[in-house]
Amino acid sequence: MAKRRGSNDSVSRRDYLTGSAAALSLSVAGCLNSTSRSDSNTNLGSTGENPDRLILRNGTVVSVDPSVGVLEQGDIYVEDGEIVEVAGTVETSDATEFDVEGSVVVPGFVNSHLHTWQAGVRGIAGNWTFSEYLETMLGEVSSHYGPEDAYLGNLFGAVEQINAGTTTILDWFHIANSPEHSDRAVDGLADAGIRAVFAHGPPGDDGAKWWEASTASHPEDIERLHEERFPADDDRLTLAMGIRGPDYATNEVVEEDIARAREMDIPISLHAGSLGSGAVYKLEELGLLGDDLNFVHGNRFEDEEFELIGETGGSLSTTPQVEMQMGMGMPALGKAMDAGAIPTVGVDIVSNVSGDMFTQTRSAVQVQRGLDNRPTVDAGEQISEVSIDAHRALELATIDGARALGLDDRVGSITPGKRADLVVIDGEDINTMPVNDPVETVIFQAGVGNVDTVLVDGTVVKRDGDLLNETIGAEREQFVESGQRILRESGLAD
Repeated sequence: MAKRRGSNDSVSRRDYLTGSAAALSLSVAGCLNSTSRSDSNTNLGSTGENPDRLILRNGTVVSVDPSVGVLEQGDIYVEDGEIVEVAGTVETSDATEFDVEGSVVVPGFVNSHLHTWQAGVRGIAGNWTFSEYLETMLGEVSSHYGPEDAYLGNLFGAVEQINAGTTTILDWFHIANSPEHSDRAVDGLADAGIRAVFAHGPPGDDGAKWWEASTASHPEDIERLHEERFPADDDRLTLAMGIRGPDYATNEVVEEDIARAREMDIPISLHAGSLGSGAVYKLEELGLLGDDLNFVHGNRFEDEEFELIGETGGSLSTTPQVEMQMGMGMPALGKAMDAGAIPTVGVDIVSNVSGDMFTQTRSAVQVQRGLDNRPTVDAGEQISEVSIDAHRALELATIDGARALGLDDRVGSITPGKRADLVVIDGEDINTMPVNDPVETVIFQAGVGNVDTVLVDGTVVKRDGDLLNETIGAEREQFVESGQRILRESGLAD
């Protein structure tokens, strides 16, 4: 059975309380008491501030790296976007300094599954079943998106993620209605300043053609994107293929799609197991299972299917609120963990659920705890421990997501040599103070409003609670108008 407990790299609750007793009397004022900036060290861009050298001082550092552990009070030194040193005190000069005393610093969240484009039609699907979603969103709404709508949806959807402390997303883009749609969607991610794996999917112009035992091959445009828009695999934006898979396409299409993705050496993501079991068996039969496959949902997989995913190094993206609302089945996080598959958490769609990883991670963990507790409760007994601890939950939302997307050598933990994707969470807000346990504060107490500062690849994209992106201000009105027009044309608004 895979571990349900986090790595032993944290200070004890007693040691933490003893060492930080002085913090208990701090006010609810802003978490950053002083800031020293050097104009010569800071480059300004449309997505944020990009200091050549930056040091975060005096924060509680939750590294999610067993070799670094949890520092009750520590510094993080960043140079040219790379984490250079993490220690109790870092000696350096001529660096921009952020004093983050009273705050908790964690790796940026990794949202392993998001249809980012749906930001413009937020809040319309809260009462939909999965069948209604397929019929209405993929059978109607998606066909009314033009290239600029795709740009605006991805821009604002990605900035929403940054605002909530998510620094990496897998953007499952299934309105690739034309090359222009895809190009503008990528532009939106770039202008947002987020780290993203752009999973190029099928068009959204004909739901039956692309999603009902489809015989249509993946659009040829993905090869162009690979050559023109994603020439390097170590940039902030990388490419993946979002395939239909056995639940939605014929065997011939599945074989062809996976072969093309592997020829380009890019990850593969597919929705499977929300309609029924069997997709993993089919992929095994076709000889296509591998560690480059990211399965989404998997609620109705049989136990042996999870074992096959685990044996071949695959991952599972759990999106708990969407899955429970739409009738896909109970989230399968625990089954994936027990089978040795890489377990991750995603949002899925903000057209019906909250877009922040605090909410989704909390939901996934507490639902799984409830499922694990059920046999003991049904027997009239008391549980002896909870099944997923707070540190393991934080791993699900950070390093496990990075592993699933093939990015764990770059992000997912606060480790020297990795890129500086960092989040500062205010520990002095009314809902976070006192920080008796920094990991539990992040997982069970904090929310979007506590995200004070965010760095992506060393660029400061949120500071003192404010987004630094210039583009969203200029495009705000167009974004709202885009969503309203799409809903009118889809017959969902007057």
